[in-house]
Amino acid sequence: MQGRGLAIKNPIIFEIIPPPTTWDSQKVMTWVRQVCEIMQKEKIYTLNLPEVLDETRSGKRNFPFSKKIDNVRFADIIKKEQPIFSPIPYKIIGKITPSEFVKWVDYVHRKGIRKLLLVGGESHEIQYPGYSVGKGANYIKNYFEDIEIGGITIFTRPREAQRIFNKMKTGITFFCSQIIFETANLKQVISELQILCANEHLPMPKIFVSLSPASEMRDIDFIKWLGVEFPSAIYTYLTEPNSDVTNRCFSILERIIEELFDFMAHSNIDLGFNVEHVRYTNLQLAVQLIQQIKIKKEQLHL
Repeated sequence: MQGRGLAIKNPIIFEIIPPPTTWDSQKVMTWVRQVCEIMQKEKIYTLNLPEVLDETRSGKRNFPFSKKIDNVRFADIIKKEQPIFSPIPYKIIGKITPSEFVKWVDYVHRKGIRKLLLVGGESHEIQYPGYSVGKGANYIKNYFEDIEIGGITIFTRPREAQRIFNKMKTGITFFCSQIIFETANLKQVISELQILCANEHLPMPKIFVSLSPASEMRDIDFIKWLGVEFPSAIYTYLTEPNSDVTNRCFSILERIIEELFDFMAHSNIDLGFNVEHVRYTNLQLAVQLIQQIKIKKEQLHL
């Protein structure tokens, strides 16, 4: 994957939530400058910008939904503040019509954006009006050859290696995972994907593993509501009454990072990292997580 900051070994992407529409311009710019300052200091040049919509998942959402600034508009604001950064806007393509998607791709291309990440719907049981991720990627590949297309991977889904492989054939070249709190499913999926790619003499796609800190039990339950699966022992450990959620979460993340680098060393694969903050108040914890990854890289002389 080309581009400043992503051509290095084990690159890090910072995933930033766009501000709520209720913030005034001064508060938005304070957030933008805070993010830009962090990225400059940590030498991170790529940021994922999710499209945050009101989701209709089962279960109780413990944080109320607040409408966010359009992620392409937010990318514009960031680029004006710091032109060296490369934003990757997400697009949930199933919820818009094919003609709306075509207009959107043309719009972001005219904005100078050359990396996009396509997201499907929340449920395979719902008939969405728009393209599937594969059809959307095919359209971009055919009409905008200079756009690099990303997708989402969920390591706990059945037949996920084959899903990734099928998406690769539509033109998707990199994947960001759902947040993980264990590595067993990741290792199995990537091992299967390596075989699929080797059999067809195709290079492995770039895969960015998403990690996120948590500072309280509500964070854990919100992440779980978003669809992240926790091993029962880890969930119990994180949510025990009166426990220090932040420290316990970081102890788990430290072990996951260790396991990921060990897996990379033994499987000859180069994984990247996508660090999320999930809530605005956890931004500095996400910075600590970035620093933890970088310390491990330095220890391994990577």
